[in-house]
Amino acid sequence: MKINRLNTPEFVVNSAICKRNIEKMVLKAKASGSVFRPHFKTHQSGEIGEWFRAEGVRAITVSSVSMAEYFAGKGWDDITIAIPFNIRESENLNALAEKISVNIIVDDAGVISVIDSSLSNPVGLFLKIDCGYHRTGIDVDNSFEISKALDAAKDCTNLEFKGFLTHSGHTYHAGSVDEIRKIHQHVVTKMKRLKQRWSITFPQAIISLGDTPSMSVVDNFSGIDEIRPGNFVFYDLMQASAGVCKYDDIAVAVSAPVIGKYPGRNQIVVHCGGVHLSKEPLEIKGNKVFGKVVFLNDSGWEIPQQDIFVTSLSQEHGTINIPSDILKTINYGDLLGILPVHSCMTADCYQRYISVDGELIERL
Repeated sequence: MKINRLNTPEFVVNSAICKRNIEKMVLKAKASGSVFRPHFKTHQSGEIGEWFRAEGVRAITVSSVSMAEYFAGKGWDDITIAIPFNIRESENLNALAEKISVNIIVDDAGVISVIDSSLSNPVGLFLKIDCGYHRTGIDVDNSFEISKALDAAKDCTNLEFKGFLTHSGHTYHAGSVDEIRKIHQHVVTKMKRLKQRWSITFPQAIISLGDTPSMSVVDNFSGIDEIRPGNFVFYDLMQASAGVCKYDDIAVAVSAPVIGKYPGRNQIVVHCGGVHLSKEPLEIKGNKVFGKVVFLNDSGWEIPQQDIFVTSLSQEHGTINIPSDILKTINYGDLLGILPVHSCMTADCYQRYISVDGELIERL
């Protein structure tokens, strides 16, 4: 079944673009000598995971214990759970560690011994470092708290210290590509210095960085032991508007049937609302938008020369402001495509995906 025969909102994946995005990131990591441990929280799909495996990827990142269990069931045996560990899941972690190599992250010295005592199998431990995002992590310049955590790690029986891990999420709010590069360079400098500071005590410790904006606009990862970008496999409107990727790098769109035409106000309404796109907005030229319209075809979609955006969402409805000349060509029942603002959030609205050839793609 071709995508132009879809009847309802579906998350459509262009596998050719996905595979191109994967190959490009694999080659960049190889050229820099960095381990590529992609974050799978964006796609959460065993089938898409195989596209990474075909490019030689052997280690992955996830954002929950349940996601780690899912991908372990798909044959992945080296997994980092990149969210501060929830000690209520210690039993699940222990069971997982009996089967595969698994790493967790922490950002507090006090919790380390608690986790260690709950385990009977070896688990890798990363210390989460905050280099400016201010979500989680010990501040990179807080030597006292870092030292406390590392002292606790040295006393562990089952937790083995692996290194320092950070996520430069503040690059998503940068105003330009140059600002992304500056943030990245600042983070790299700080993380290299931290690794050097503890190199005698922990000579095998690595530094692990991961954010799609930096990993996309920077070509040289020299000195970074491991990279963990995730969104790049799909990309989205947020990344394109920031100059991180081009529109034709975006590998996903949501099918949106036209259910209303309103020439008097140059608008159409589609059956594609907040439950299909998520309600994360993006400001473009001073206007809040929730997606960009593309025209679906047998090979995927065509990006119109004029920008056409989803301007408001309710639960099931999406309102689109559209030039009058284009509105005249659109009929009730036509199927449009919407490039999502944030593909990670949009993908999570669906229990399965559809390829541009109409094949089902399973996911967690």
